[in-house]
Amino acid sequence: MAKKPRTTALDAFVGQLTELVALAGSPTLSELRKISRNSSRDLAESTTHDILTGKRKRAPDWPWVHSFVMACRTAAERTGLDIRPLDDVKTWHHLWRAARETPGGPAESPPVPAAPAVPERPVREDLLRAFGRIGLRLLAQSDRQDPRDCLRLAVVALLRGHPDDARPWLRLADEAGSAEATALLDHPRRRQMAARLAYTYGRDFEQASPGNLHIAMFYYRLAAEAGHTEAAYRLGLVHHSRDERGVAASWFHRAADDGHPEAVTELNGSARQPAGRNAAGLKDRR
Repeated sequence: MAKKPRTTALDAFVGQLTELVALAGSPTLSELRKISRNSSRDLAESTTHDILTGKRKRAPDWPWVHSFVMACRTAAERTGLDIRPLDDVKTWHHLWRAARETPGGPAESPPVPAAPAVPERPVREDLLRAFGRIGLRLLAQSDRQDPRDCLRLAVVALLRGHPDDARPWLRLADEAGSAEATALLDHPRRRQMAARLAYTYGRDFEQASPGNLHIAMFYYRLAAEAGHTEAAYRLGLVHHSRDERGVAASWFHRAADDGHPEAVTELNGSARQPAGRNAAGLKDRR
């Protein structure tokens, strides 16, 4: 019986690229191209298809790989998925060099780091729909006796459109003495109140540590999609700092349409005024 061919460094690299797409929520090639239009390399659909299906005999150039990884990161963020540390650019550059330098040799490149675990138990589909993957991580780390944790989880479920999943957490926070949970239980404009809270949580996480920025963005997106103008502006700043200009512009447009003056300035390309910086290197707007 003939021996099974050894996996080459290029084969392994293509497999890792394919895995990244799946973990980012399986965006279409068209979606990836739209995201990449303002990045270092436009991800032409035919090129991306040939690379991911192994038709290319050589690893793609680095600008393409960088654009692909950034597009997958953006696609994951849009759907609330957390792909850290799978979007680490330095790791991907190392993998790319291994594939580029030894395309026909046996795979010796290190594996892409494993995705962070959410809860250790199997993920329930209903919880995934209600909270998203980042929300599930927060759920796994939460203390049911802490009204702040309970309220944060309730806000996630509410803004993701699952009020029935939010109510038990609101009850727990209410019983622990949270005035905000009490108000939120029967607030006539509950979604707007939840959006304000989500924005506050985003600011708290962003200012606490640069490592929490993905959680901050999760809350900012929830708030922005519920109509919170300042949250949309913050998202624009974060994406702008990553040189993801197309995504940044879409959030700035949303904030500008609601009359946010600094978002209008960003869109007009005016010089920024000196401002304080937070841990992530973004402007602080009080």
